Amino acid sequence: MLRYALHYGGIQGVATFALFILLYMIGINPLGNASWLGAWIPVLIISKSTRSYRDNELEGFISYGEGFRMGFLTAAAGGLLSALLVFIFCTLVDGTLIDEFKNQTLMQLEQVENQMKGLIGDTFYDNAVDTYNKINLQTVVSGEFFNKLLGGLIISLITAAIYKKDKPFIPPSA
Repeated sequence: MLRYALHYGGIQGVATFALFILLYMIGINPLGNASWLGAWIPVLIISKSTRSYRDNELEGFISYGEGFRMGFLTAAAGGLLSALLVFIFCTLVDGTLIDEFKNQTLMQLEQVENQMKGLIGDTFYDNAVDTYNKINLQTVVSGEFFNKLLGGLIISLITAAIYKKDKPFIPPSA
């Protein structure tokens, strides 16, 4: 199971990082809202890993628990690799991405300041602004990892139900 999870998780991590690079190259901050363009990648890869594991290692049968573990391990491996690659990129290539992301987010908050204060109150709004002011590379990378892990958890629950196939019960012959 671990071999499949690492293999497909590696593919997922590289694919999501490739989208990150593509967004960066066309001038869009890949840490912002555009990162949602890659939401289909974990769905595709987790589905493929679960199906491949079931068909190649388990003779076409997989329990819900095995399917969930396979998907979740794939998501964890992919999320970890993707977060590591983003960390390396922001450290070695362009460290200004974090500041750009922070500034864009703070500008968006300022544009809806009155509405936000009306909905959540002054204190919560000020806390949100303080939180975004404290963003650094580590918080962004850990957030990326946990977002991918949470998304992978949800996808794994669904794909495990879709690909679940119990072995048929064959009564012993008398």
